[in-house]
Parts: sequence; C-alpha cells; structure tokens
Amino acid sequence: MGERENPGPVTRFVHPGPEMDPVTGALAVPVYRAASYHQPDPWAPGPYDYGRSGNPTRQALEEAIAALEHGVGGFAFASGMAAITAALLLFGAGDHLLVTRDCQGGTQRLLRGVFARWGLRVTYVDTDRLEEVAAAREPATRAVYVENFSNPFLRVTDLPALAEWAHREGLLVLVDNTFITPALQQPLDLGADLVLHSASKLIGGHADVTAGLAVTADPALARRLYFIQNATGGVLGPDDAFAVLRGLRTLPLRMERAAANARRLAAWLAERPEVRAVYYPGLASDPGHATAARTLRGFGQMVTIRLASGEAVMAAARAFRLVRVGAGFGGLETSVSLPELHCHAALTSEERAERAITPDVLRISVGLEDPEDLLADFAAALEAAAGAS
Repeated sequence: MGERENPGPVTRFVHPGPEMDPVTGALAVPVYRAASYHQPDPWAPGPYDYGRSGNPTRQALEEAIAALEHGVGGFAFASGMAAITAALLLFGAGDHLLVTRDCQGGTQRLLRGVFARWGLRVTYVDTDRLEEVAAAREPATRAVYVENFSNPFLRVTDLPALAEWAHREGLLVLVDNTFITPALQQPLDLGADLVLHSASKLIGGHADVTAGLAVTADPALARRLYFIQNATGGVLGPDDAFAVLRGLRTLPLRMERAAANARRLAAWLAERPEVRAVYYPGLASDPGHATAARTLRGFGQMVTIRLASGEAVMAAARAFRLVRVGAGFGGLETSVSLPELHCHAALTSEERAERAITPDVLRISVGLEDPEDLLADFAAALEAAAGAS
C-alpha cells in the first residue's frame, strides 16, 4: 500500500510537515539556538539571517500549524497575547471592531488599556447572534473578532453564516480558536480570514510552555503579518517552538480522551442538585449544541458550571484533591479556574456583572484522568460546596 492521498486526522497531526531534519534525519526537529547566520554572499543571502526574522525550529512549527489549519502562512509568537497584539496591529486609529462579548479578560484588557489609546474602537456583541452583530456595524467597522467557544460560557458562533455576512460587508473575520483547536475545526475553511491560538493551552498540552500562533489563508494578509511579526519582534524562541510542535503532534489523541471525560462529567454535573447551570455545547440542552454539531467534529474538553454562590465555589475549590486550581487550562490534568479571579480579573466589577461573570462561576478544563477518579473528586467538592451555601 502506498501513501493515502487524504491521510486520516490523527496521521495529519503526527506528520504535520517537515518534522524530519533534512541534514541528520532526526525525527524531532532540532532546537536551533541561533541568533544570527553566516551570509557568505551578502547579495544572495540564504533563507535565514537573524533570529527574529526566521529560525528553523520556529519555521517547522509555523509550517505545521499552517498545514493543519489549511492556511498558507503560519506565525509563532512568544504568547497568545503577542499573537492577538499582532493581529490587532492590522488596524489603525479610527477603525472599529466587533468583538465577542464574553471573550477572555486579557483580550479586553489589551483592547481597553492599549489599543483604545491609539484610537481603535470596539463594540462587544454576542457573535452567536448575527442580528446583534449586524445592528452594531458602523461605517468604520473593519472586522469581527470571534472567540469560539467564548470564555467562559462556551457560546458557539455560526462561523459560516457570520463570515458570509462579514465578507458581504467588506469585513475581516478573526477567530480565536484556542478552545476548539484544529483537531475539531478549521475556521479558515468556514470563511475566517485569520485564526489565533494561545498555544500555551491545548496545543502545547503539557502546561510547560507559553506561546501563541496565527494562521491565514490569504497570501497578502500573510505578508502583512510577517512584517508585523518581524518589526515588533514578539517571536517564539526555538526551545518553546520545539515544545509546542511536540504537543501539537499528539493533540487529537489528547483531545479525544479529554472530550470523552468532559461529556461524561458534564452530563453528571447536570444531574447534581448543587449545580445551578452547566455550560457545555455537547449537551443537547445547550443553546449552541446544534451549531456546534454542524460546524465542529466534537465538543471539546471545556465545561463551565454555576453553583449556588461564590462561597460554594471557594469551598469546592478548596476541597479538590485531584483537580488543580489555577488560571490556565488545557494541560494533561483536570483543572478549574474562577473567572472572576483568573481569566477575567482584568475587567471591572461592572463589566463582569454585565457579562454574568459572577463569583458563583467555575470553569473546568477536563484532563486525561480515569473518569471515575474525576467524578469522585467532583462529588467531594460539591458536597463541600453544599455545606457552604
């Protein structure tokens, strides 16, 4: 049997691109810790000249994520926020963006604390409601910025419908695909112009690296992004690029196991009297279930719940023995975060209240543990929460 024309989804991740070193045949791309490169003929330079402008290890990751997202240009940054910053630098003073209302607090902090000072204006909308997006459009609107799923309530945007409307209006569509990843969806195939990832999370997958990625299928947009990446210098170092590429190759296998755990946990939580609400698109009762089933290949590993009070959340967080508590997500282990104190701490109390991000909300990143162990740990935590209510 020869090589299949269309390899399976796991095969594509295991072999995402030039993962073999052409010089030695090493099956892992070497870490090239080089800041500058010899140029024997300055008038005909080689492919690399300076570490900020290009690095073989970083390039292997950039080519891999571009291939997996079905793009033509991939870019690796020192953090997810650095990738988002580069994307926002595509716009200028007086431009206006439509942004997912409950996107992560770091994005809102960046927009309010940095780009607003430069004259970039923003209107927050529920991007899963196309009529609301359309009503907020202004003459100066240049793009729609979608966080899919949204953070922390996992709202699902109908990307094909949104992109069709946006392109008809002459707008770009930017999608933060961190929660979903290319294992479940390629937003560029659904009409997005630019895809962003915090690779520190699910793609890296081991809670040991900080990185960001951006991908586009538009060659002109790719050239603009490369100019911004090179000019601003927020590039990913070779050691971190190596770690992200390693995590990327096992992403679909990790997500399959974690998503199976998430489905079981979400269904179990929905039956618990201590839980007032469960936000998980994999539940048939979830408002985004039909859209997610139509536009994704799965429902991911993130689950958000609402308990009786902030005191109940704190009691549950203190009672966990297996589950970890912290600001990040997407590692091998199950972890929980308190959006009010972690991912949305940058918002004012009024902004959090307007988005229903209150102390009774707990966001769960489901990991790879045996499901019975997870259920036992959550059972103990919910019993503690009931005692605090």
